[in-house]
Amino acid sequence: MKIKRILAFVMFLLLFVSVCSAQKIDSLPFLKNTEFIGKVYSNFHTYLNKQSNGFDVTRAYLGFQSNVAQNYTIILKLDIGSPEDLSEYSRIKRYAYFRNAALRYHKDRLTISFGIIDMLQFKVQEKFWGHRYLYKSFMDEHRFGSSADIGTQAQYRINNRLCGDITFSNGEGYTKLQLDNSFKTGLGATFIPIDKLLIRTYYSFIGKDGALQSTLSLFTGFSISRFKIGGEINYRFNDANETGKNKWGYSFYSMFGFAKRWEIFARYDILTSSKLEGEEYGWNYAKDGSALIAGIQFQPIKYVNIALNYQDWYPYPQNLENESVIYLSLEFKL
Repeated sequence: MKIKRILAFVMFLLLFVSVCSAQKIDSLPFLKNTEFIGKVYSNFHTYLNKQSNGFDVTRAYLGFQSNVAQNYTIILKLDIGSPEDLSEYSRIKRYAYFRNAALRYHKDRLTISFGIIDMLQFKVQEKFWGHRYLYKSFMDEHRFGSSADIGTQAQYRINNRLCGDITFSNGEGYTKLQLDNSFKTGLGATFIPIDKLLIRTYYSFIGKDGALQSTLSLFTGFSISRFKIGGEINYRFNDANETGKNKWGYSFYSMFGFAKRWEIFARYDILTSSKLEGEEYGWNYAKDGSALIAGIQFQPIKYVNIALNYQDWYPYPQNLENESVIYLSLEFKL
């Protein structure tokens, strides 16, 4: 059934393009204001500490956004990938979800979105990191929040240096239905105190049975010419609304464009959790650890990125195996 939906969506896009190409663009104002979205992440990887290697397509996005009327934009985008809860041997299966299915209203300094929308808790960090096709941003990778959700959102740009936002969502993520009557509230602010310096702070909370789950994050990024450096601190209180189950982490990254199409980059992450009463280790100890990502990127054309990179994960428990992998990663997009 899911495959049929994907095929139907692709056939619709192909039919739409065919019909549009058969007519004059001037007679189709909808087409003049439409931007198609297509993006694919793939790689070849080989593990250094075990006999395992192969090709993989980790993600594909397909859709479009169109200014259907003055101040109004419709966004439809499919996210095609493998759910993370599948076993290693089932990851070849592909499932499609609506990553975005939203109506956006924009006028002057105000933007309001409704539907399946992008969340903003790590959007600024992800854009600054700029290598999502290699590795997710910290909050996304370690489940501090979903990248998209069903809800409504308002952003207001006070001036060129300060922007605030507020979001109400179901809190379950865009791949899950609303399972209860609880909603997630997020409050954020983006500040540019001086040129080249970017600060982002975000706080979200959701109340269910048990303790209030809340998340606080702070990001700072600095860029000058071809050099960028950024860092973020993230703290989750009462994970899954369970009292005392806190987790926190840090992520630091830097990029340097040493030639017109070449860039080197490095990133280091640390994830830690609190100890519950009577326990020797953190409650999330099996998933706590540190990660290193480093490599070199080449951009042959505007819409293609290729990176040779090293990634590792060192879990805190000594009985768990370290992961050290060499990747040849590829991103291509419309």
